[in-house]
Amino acid sequence: MIINKRTKLLLVTIILLSCVQIVSAGIDEDVIHAIKNDYYDVYGSADLKANIACDNVFNRGEDAVLNINIMNDGQITGFEANTKQIDDDIAQYGETLTRTFVANELLSDRTITKADSMTATLSVADPNTPVDIKLDTLLLGSLSAGKSLGMPAGFPIKVQDNAKAGTYPLMLHISYRYQKDSAVTPPYGDTYYWYEEMNQTMFLNIVVKEEPYFKVTDVVSELNAGNKDIIKVTYTNSGEQVARECVARISAVDPFSTTDDQAYLGDIYPGESRTALFTVKVADDATVKEYSVNSEVKYKDIQDSTRYSKGMKVPIDVEPAVSMSEKVKDNASLMVGLLFMVGIIGTPAYMIRKKKRNH
Repeated sequence: MIINKRTKLLLVTIILLSCVQIVSAGIDEDVIHAIKNDYYDVYGSADLKANIACDNVFNRGEDAVLNINIMNDGQITGFEANTKQIDDDIAQYGETLTRTFVANELLSDRTITKADSMTATLSVADPNTPVDIKLDTLLLGSLSAGKSLGMPAGFPIKVQDNAKAGTYPLMLHISYRYQKDSAVTPPYGDTYYWYEEMNQTMFLNIVVKEEPYFKVTDVVSELNAGNKDIIKVTYTNSGEQVARECVARISAVDPFSTTDDQAYLGDIYPGESRTALFTVKVADDATVKEYSVNSEVKYKDIQDSTRYSKGMKVPIDVEPAVSMSEKVKDNASLMVGLLFMVGIIGTPAYMIRKKKRNH
């Protein structure tokens, strides 16, 4: 079997097509020359779109993962053939070889709509947005036109405890690389690529919902080690909705104990406060310092569902134990006061009785 020169050249080319020479993002003179004299100019681009793939309504103080779906809606808008270059190469290298290179280049150029090496960064659009983004940057790989991410991009967030109800915009910035153009050159099918960087920014809204929101706004306590007394805790509803049938609770832990850890507060409207009374016993060996006990408010919302507030800290100061002499002194003072009052009250009665006997 006789293989002519043109057939040999075609076989060598087909083999070499599987070992493509890639010139990376740096655009050197060879790439510029090859692209300038390539077979096709293809027009189009990637077009990334994003939407929140979960409920976008959050509670104050909530830790959550904001799942964002990303789709590439890129489109080819047109192409233009360099007929002169195609005709020149057919004349020099033959129809079969040139048409193979032309087809390969067109196929490569159509990836202009693919977003490669995507990096997504989530940030707040307004510095006053009450949301903390715990992980703001994710690497997402590549996305071809007409495709969505296999799994949503998950950004852990924290809604601040003092967030006001409302709608807040977040900004999703995606940078990626795309293949702007390519060239397949004869006689061996060397392939050159021209890459450029692109950026897209999208806005996504999240909502902090209206609800009751409780704060401990005042604590009155006079507790001594080894003593039992009443503490007064004031709760304020600083939210936007009424909380009905409120019950305040404290969790007494060492050195405190109580058999009176709940207090009914009734309905509390936005901006209103209620004070709960709890009887607390302090251990004899309690260290003199400020402690904190946990507290919460159980309530019913406007849908009549039972809810619980976030945990709150109630600060309690423990003073030194009262000495026996101070107790005796206080008791003696109390007795003197009582006797004095009895004397004041009793004297007129005695005088009246004596006066009656004289008559």
